Amino acid sequence: MSASVDIAARTGDIGLAADLILVHKVFRRELRLLPALVGAVPADRIDRAALLARHYRDLATALRHHHRAERDLLLGRLAERTPLDPAMRDGMRRWHRRHEELLDELDGMLDLWVAAADVDVRDLLVDILTELADAVTDHLDQVEERVLPEVDRLFSGREWLALGLRAASWIPLNRMAWMLGAMLEDATDAERRNLMGKVPGPARLLYRMVGQEQYVREMRELRGEVSPTFLA
Repeated sequence: MSASVDIAARTGDIGLAADLILVHKVFRRELRLLPALVGAVPADRIDRAALLARHYRDLATALRHHHRAERDLLLGRLAERTPLDPAMRDGMRRWHRRHEELLDELDGMLDLWVAAADVDVRDLLVDILTELADAVTDHLDQVEERVLPEVDRLFSGREWLALGLRAASWIPLNRMAWMLGAMLEDATDAERRNLMGKVPGPARLLYRMVGQEQYVREMRELRGEVSPTFLA
């Protein structure tokens, strides 16, 4: 059971970090799915390899920005307000370094795979993607277990919103709907209401009219199956 489920069970309500937990769910789900999706690509299916490579690159970019925000905005601000366990901070740094090493390996091999959809390169990618998914999941579990419970105690709602806006400022406008759909896919009813309540009315309407279907269509193409449906 993931730490995010544990937090929800303990608190019984929606805390300030609820949106961040939804982002963590996106990373867990998409990184867990990627090894199987890549491993299922037949030899010479260059179009399919290119599609999955674009998805990986989007995730890798998001993960790198997420780690920078976690380090500079979340842990940095927490350290100003409460003593942080040195072992925990060192562990976070080690995880970030390991994730970056794995991402660099994948970056270096991806073009080789996309060029010919070679099965040997594909199988190496699957191994590294599996290791990345496991390492990121372990890291996010620790963040949710040891760091996020401090957020409600040490941050005001206004401060946390400002940090969230800074952390999300890198997302291109044309991918905002995708990110919203990805966060909503595994959200509980309470998490969904909380998230959509923060989205401006016109953007919420646009997402319901266009963005949700766009997200489902993208996921259907990516996963090769009918994506889970949900109402925002």
